Amino acid sequence: MTTTEIESTIEIPVADASTAVRASEAQFIHDFLLQLDNPKTLEIGFGYGRSACYIMAATNLPHTVMDPFQDNYNRQALANVEKCGFGNRLTLIEDFSHNVLPKMVGEGKKFDFIFIDGDHKFDGIFVDFYYVDMLLNEGGFALFHDTWMRSTQLVMSFINKNRKDYRKMMIGQNNMGLYQKTGNDERNGMHFREFYTTRRIIKHAFIQWIWGPKKGLIKSLVLAIKEKIRPTKSR
Repeated sequence: MTTTEIESTIEIPVADASTAVRASEAQFIHDFLLQLDNPKTLEIGFGYGRSACYIMAATNLPHTVMDPFQDNYNRQALANVEKCGFGNRLTLIEDFSHNVLPKMVGEGKKFDFIFIDGDHKFDGIFVDFYYVDMLLNEGGFALFHDTWMRSTQLVMSFINKNRKDYRKMMIGQNNMGLYQKTGNDERNGMHFREFYTTRRIIKHAFIQWIWGPKKGLIKSLVLAIKEKIRPTKSR
């Protein structure tokens, strides 16, 4: 099934569309996975299932997802996966990632691509990455969603400053961050590098102001300039 066919098949409530992975973001994931050789994939968070469908369309392989909140979405993600014909490839674990991921580590499971889009609090994202690191094969990739959020930015800043065994990839996506695991963690027990940055706080405040409900001439001008200078994004 093509991604165009997926978009014409899945259903995402208009009133809740902003919570879902965007079609352009899912397209990026799809196209990126086409470049990998039979990747084992894992996803934290399920939502309406758009990203899961794009992942399975790209790999034509089994895909594992964890999410305890499908009832909150009227189980629409499962319905979307079934309508796209991917039901026999999907393994859904309806539990919290902080319960599931440690078990996977204990079972010795390994993955080549893990999409982190579950709990959006800093501690939740950080715990997810802690275990994702142990689940990734060397050369594998971790993809963060909602990088506009200060919580996600802080986790990524920690990786940038403290994890030299990860390489941040330039992907042309404003709301996602991709890292490749390039080796082993060789830090000693006393290692720590400060990862708090004033620049990130200013950037986050600016994003909140831009996308906030209040309108004004200055904001309109900034948005118009931003639209004019926006680079063509890779898909």
